[in-house]
Amino acid sequence: MKVLSNIAAATILLFSSLALAQTDLTFTMGNLKLEDTTFQVGQYTELSVGCVSCTDDGAFRPLVAPLDVSCPAEAGETCTFAVHVDAATRSDAGSEAAFQYVGDAQTTLPSAFYMWALNGTGEQVVSASTTFVALVKNTKKNQQHHVEIDFGCFSRGGPGSCNVQALGLFEQGPHKGSPVTVTTQVFRERKRKDRDID
Repeated sequence: MKVLSNIAAATILLFSSLALAQTDLTFTMGNLKLEDTTFQVGQYTELSVGCVSCTDDGAFRPLVAPLDVSCPAEAGETCTFAVHVDAATRSDAGSEAAFQYVGDAQTTLPSAFYMWALNGTGEQVVSASTTFVALVKNTKKNQQHHVEIDFGCFSRGGPGSCNVQALGLFEQGPHKGSPVTVTTQVFRERKRKDRDID
């Protein structure tokens, strides 16, 4: 089996005044062992965020409760975090909408954005989904690492306002999509003895 071949740090692309991060990840799943999964569901009613006179930072808030996720490894060893977010969303006209991954100092991806709308569509509900992948390195045994998924918006074309919404459990339906879900999976590279068992 191939070993974990290449996990590159985020490649930063500039879009307007916003940096978009993408991760070039190449590995064989057969060489990674799933250690843990945490599944989170968003709140029951709509979650909104916005700003009237937006700065370059826009407006963001956690989509679900931030986590401290354990990497079950010795100091100096690594884990791969795969954080998948799926949400039924809306964005007002003039809004550039995004999910943001926020990690800690021990990750290849301390912050990254995924744009799900470049100009809002008002009341139209869209389904937005992405997976953030980050490599974390322990500085102590079984270290916990910060994992946070925010959602929010920037004002399109400079100063102005923006507003976005994520649907809650009570709003799901055939024409509205599913509520917010965030799944955080922790993988470790298989040791030789793990591969021999397979």
